[in-house]
Amino acid sequence: KKIAKRSIMLKNAHKCLGQGSTVQDALDQTKAFLKNNPEFASMYMGHSVSFCIRVVAFGRTYTPQEQRKVIEPFLSLDWKAKVSLVNPDVQYWVFLDHGHLQSMQRQPPKRVYFCRQISDGMRSKLKHYSLKTRAYIGPTSTSADLAFMMANQGQVRRGSLVLDPFVGTASLLVACSYFGAVSYGQDFDYCLLHSKRHKPSAKGKDLYDNFRQYGLPPPEIVCGDNAYPPWSRSEIFDCIICDPPYGVRAGARKSGSRNGARGRKVNPVLGVAEAGRDHVPSSVVYPVEDVMGDLIDLAGRQLTLGGRLVFLLPTVGEFTPKQLPDHPCIKFIAHSKQQITGGFERRCITMKKIKRWSPELKCKRRDKENDPEPCYADVKSKVFMPKSEREELWARERQEREKQQQQQQQKQQQQQGSSSVHVTETDEQKNNSSLGVKDDALDADGGPAAPAPLKKRKCGDNNSKE
Repeated sequence: KKIAKRSIMLKNAHKCLGQGSTVQDALDQTKAFLKNNPEFASMYMGHSVSFCIRVVAFGRTYTPQEQRKVIEPFLSLDWKAKVSLVNPDVQYWVFLDHGHLQSMQRQPPKRVYFCRQISDGMRSKLKHYSLKTRAYIGPTSTSADLAFMMANQGQVRRGSLVLDPFVGTASLLVACSYFGAVSYGQDFDYCLLHSKRHKPSAKGKDLYDNFRQYGLPPPEIVCGDNAYPPWSRSEIFDCIICDPPYGVRAGARKSGSRNGARGRKVNPVLGVAEAGRDHVPSSVVYPVEDVMGDLIDLAGRQLTLGGRLVFLLPTVGEFTPKQLPDHPCIKFIAHSKQQITGGFERRCITMKKIKRWSPELKCKRRDKENDPEPCYADVKSKVFMPKSEREELWARERQEREKQQQQQQQKQQQQQGSSSVHVTETDEQKNNSSLGVKDDALDADGGPAAPAPLKKRKCGDNNSKE
């Protein structure tokens, strides 16, 4: 039941009591099961419980009259419980599998199952948290089903400390708060957090309205920059979960001077007393590669040992985990793919902290001059470019990766060859020493020098050699 209640895509979990190619076969197997398990009948079919039987068909629709005909044979079982169609204690299901619909002719089912429902999954609860009925949303709010699945990937549980460094409208933190986590959010967009630029229907609302709507504990929100994290203590969060901006619908920005990026004079930074609390600092473009590198650096520094990092990553073209920034404290666990359009895909990446953090441990960034561009860099231009150009780009990237792999293999072969030569020379020296040839008796080429002439010995001498 605990597993089913955390399963987002699961509707129900059932225990099969009998199955067969016909309804009668399933009924006979159910009777045999009840005969061999009398405690089941007393617990789930006795006087103290109520029950109902429902019919579900795959590949065909059954009318109410046809459903009654399917249910009637199972009423011959030794039922002592009362029937309750509204709120029964135990639900029994008859599943009829017709396979894929091939024609309009009504063929008998291929398989029939009679089951007892164990528990409901979470799929029925997702409608309650749908974005269609949520008080405060944005153009990039994460859907409810994806948010709950990401919370499961992060192993969020009651009492977990969870951080979303790109909180936005807090869709991910709604799912984490549902599971009992203590949530923290951070975002660079001051206006979004304070609902100062949004659609007119959301005027005067903020992300806290979502938590009030669902009766969940609100998160602690900080207006901060992921490029310059405001957290002073390290290794405090059990999970970092986020949907970083990647420039397709919303571009990422970080603190910085536009004049400085253009090589111009930079004005001095004003304090709160001089600029006021409503002052919005200047920002510059935040490349996706830098977003990924800073995010993994943040996870290495702020996650507890065994904590998880879960984030969404857009990709265009072939993806391999080696394209992600490498951190000595973070280990890649898994990823799943969501096809969006054409070659544009979104992946849910799960990583785990395996080593304690220290200041010298940092994320290894890509060498932009020598290493090929990863599939998540500059996604927007790749998505909206013509199909022919996109395919040519993928072909070039594939060739560059294959060329790099060949170069790495050649280096490994050269290293193995040099080590084998060294071992051969060592073995030769051992053989020479066993024959009485010293190291100083080698010629200039490294081979053994000409041996000295052997002295003639008498035939009776025990030390004589052939």
